[in-house]
Amino acid sequence: MIGTGMQRAGAALMLALAAVCGSAKAADYPDRPIRLIAPFPPGGFTDVVTRRAAVTLSKELGQSVVVENKPGAGTNIGTEYVARAAPDGYTLLVGTSSLAINPTLYPRLAFDAQRDLRPVGILSTTGYTLIANNDFPASTTTDLLAYAKKHPGEVAFGSSGNGAVNHLAAVMFMQQADIKMQHIPYRGSQAAITDLLGGRIQLFWASTLEALPLVAGHRAKAFGVTDAAPVKALPGVAALGAVVPGYEVKYWMGLFAPAGASDEIVSRLSHALQAAANEQGLKDYLIQSGAQSEYMPPQDAAKLLRDDTVRWGRVVKASGAKVE
Repeated sequence: MIGTGMQRAGAALMLALAAVCGSAKAADYPDRPIRLIAPFPPGGFTDVVTRRAAVTLSKELGQSVVVENKPGAGTNIGTEYVARAAPDGYTLLVGTSSLAINPTLYPRLAFDAQRDLRPVGILSTTGYTLIANNDFPASTTTDLLAYAKKHPGEVAFGSSGNGAVNHLAAVMFMQQADIKMQHIPYRGSQAAITDLLGGRIQLFWASTLEALPLVAGHRAKAFGVTDAAPVKALPGVAALGAVVPGYEVKYWMGLFAPAGASDEIVSRLSHALQAAANEQGLKDYLIQSGAQSEYMPPQDAAKLLRDDTVRWGRVVKASGAKVE
């Protein structure tokens, strides 16, 4: 009896010490540089936003936040790397809408984003702009719908590849507008834009950042944006949802930690992320790029990931896109 009591007391003491040590570690966090894994190539819009945000994160956390690009397999390589990392807050992921799309698009994923990652928060969102070759006969979204219904399957739209967000944005548009168009997939957006300008395809859902110089230079015309409302960077361009009710496509990016990261660490990171989202230089850059700062706390980010996984899953299945 005495031995059993001593054993229980010893076990309780060990648990108490472990809790104290864990609290101490969380209180000291971070005490060394943090690796921020960007699962996309350097130089693009998401990379620029990531690096700008990393500057503020470093200031808020008192430690260097080092961006490491690990692109490949539609962001899956970098995402899996973080999903398998220690949940100590020193290896983080810049997660995007791909986290919600890829579970259906890639049937053999080695990770589950909702199970293996813990949302820290959402940083920003951006939409797309539906642009057309200047010689395309329609000049408004209403004209486009009328033309597509009169010529089913004849209008060709390009995408950055099967299952890319701009491909799925077009599939969703066709579903909600009840029209049929022909999909031409490309390896990246620049090849699609080249063919759009050359008249080999008629339409392209470009990132608004890509669309800005084309529209401003009158090299292409804009039908509308996929945001819920017009964006400041494209004055006079309406939301496509004004003609196709309920149509909205937003590409989001945020911060994720490996599952198992403590509440204290996630809270510290989330407050730093909010400061990054509120930094005026980043906000100005996002607005000029047709995007917006849109901080969401961890619980809202988790709900967004859940809801978008269901939503995009339906669209991916309707598109027939699949990557082995």
